[in-house]
Amino acid sequence: MKTKNKATDKGHLFQKKNKVSIWVSTHPYADIPDDYFEETFTKNNTRARNQWSKNFKVRYFLPEYLETNGAMQGTIKIRDAVSACSYSESYIENLMSKAKKKHLMDVTWVVLLYEYEYSSKVSNIYKDDYLTMLGAFTYDAEEEF
Repeated sequence: MKTKNKATDKGHLFQKKNKVSIWVSTHPYADIPDDYFEETFTKNNTRARNQWSKNFKVRYFLPEYLETNGAMQGTIKIRDAVSACSYSESYIENLMSKAKKKHLMDVTWVVLLYEYEYSSKVSNIYKDDYLTMLGAFTYDAEEEF
């Protein structure tokens, strides 16, 4: 009889201080179903899950650590999309290097999850229908998030 690893069935926990995990999309924002980001909450309404987190085998995330930015129509340069996000000056050059290697310079939107070091190697999930994992980067916050 085969037994499943219950922890990985629920997803992975990748919390890590001063790390930001970044996903990017080239898919038009208007074409993404509403339920992709519709959150369901657990643990005193502090932990969230949605279709995105399930697709990437993320057990849960804290919504206050989630940030998004992008273009409602067309594309935006990834530097412009991320530069508007928190602490970006501390990781933008590393992000740009990785974006260039992955040919992801023009995107429609970005998803950032702070205090989180997502690993595609652990989850075996690099992309889904809407998002591609770009990487996890160290950020420097002068104050607490």
